[in-house]
Amino acid sequence: MFKIPKKVEYALLALKYIAENTEGSSLSTKIIAENSNIPYELTAKILQKLVHAEIIESQQGIKGGYRLLTEPENLDLGLVIKALGEEIVLTDCSFDGANKHDCHRFEDCCLKSPFGQLQLKINNLINNIYLTEIMR
Repeated sequence: MFKIPKKVEYALLALKYIAENTEGSSLSTKIIAENSNIPYELTAKILQKLVHAEIIESQQGIKGGYRLLTEPENLDLGLVIKALGEEIVLTDCSFDGANKHDCHRFEDCCLKSPFGQLQLKINNLINNIYLTEIMR
């Protein structure tokens, strides 16, 4: 089944909440987790990955927390997926770097090429869906 990982879903919920509620201020992990209905510890891990990818920034102190570094209209789903170390792949041979160790039919599979084309279309779609569209 083709499915977006839960970690990506949670990241999008957190980013949506941050985008809709910061207006110059920062939001704590606790506030983001509670209002996005995401477990606190998972929220903290996701937010740290998003900080590392420079999608959001972390501010320390009493008024510290998180805020977006990228405008929602410039933040695409592909960037979020990559920041979390995830990939959305159709088949075992659809990801970059796939080889014969990933599938015993890799060398002579009649589905590899059409699935590869479909994977390119999926990747293109993922890279052209922006946070503003998710916020609607």
